[in-house]
Amino acid sequence: MLPEPLSDALTSHARIVTRQARQIILGFGDRTSDVFLILEGTARAALHSPDGREVILGDLGPGQLFGELAALDDQRRTATVEATSPCVLASFPGGVFRSAVFAHPETAEWIARQLVGQIRLLTEKVFELNALAVRNRLHCELLRLSLTSGIADNRSVIAPSPTHVQLASRIGTHREAVTRELQYLLKQGIVAQDKRELVVNDVARLTQLIRVAAGDVDVIHRATPAAS
Repeated sequence: MLPEPLSDALTSHARIVTRQARQIILGFGDRTSDVFLILEGTARAALHSPDGREVILGDLGPGQLFGELAALDDQRRTATVEATSPCVLASFPGGVFRSAVFAHPETAEWIARQLVGQIRLLTEKVFELNALAVRNRLHCELLRLSLTSGIADNRSVIAPSPTHVQLASRIGTHREAVTRELQYLLKQGIVAQDKRELVVNDVARLTQLIRVAAGDVDVIHRATPAAS
């Protein structure tokens, strides 16, 4: 959520917009600079290759902000963001957002932390793509999804479950590789499929697989590998 000084400064400039599932909210390379806050629904940031291959950068939900990069540096959009469910969004002019962010030390620190978080995530993914095998990249992505969904008693329920194609798009591989590794994890009891949910039954074991593959490097810094 937005810090209070930023929320107060932006409220009078907000424009409420709605998008249906599969509608584009902003497109890669656009020259627009509006910033969006998701009030209801979900969206996905992605890039697409010339042959149509999708590279998923991340999913967004209520309370999350996007579009801030173009507002801050006045450059073209760096990704396409598409609604994955019916969405209600608050839209703010980029110039207003930029001025409001730097008007208070608290909000300037907040945006700096948001950007640092993005850099850390990208650093993790660059390491994974260059140093880890496909199966271990999938383990990392499953752990990230578990952290986002919440971990309790060493278990996480990821709902709705991403498709094998979507998981492949997140880790730079193809569907068949994801299917093979998920079948292995199912046999080991580390994960289970329950209708539209993907259940990680043993987060600590999944984390250990990642640590062994990465040479004990703490690949995902937000991870809490101990059972809780």
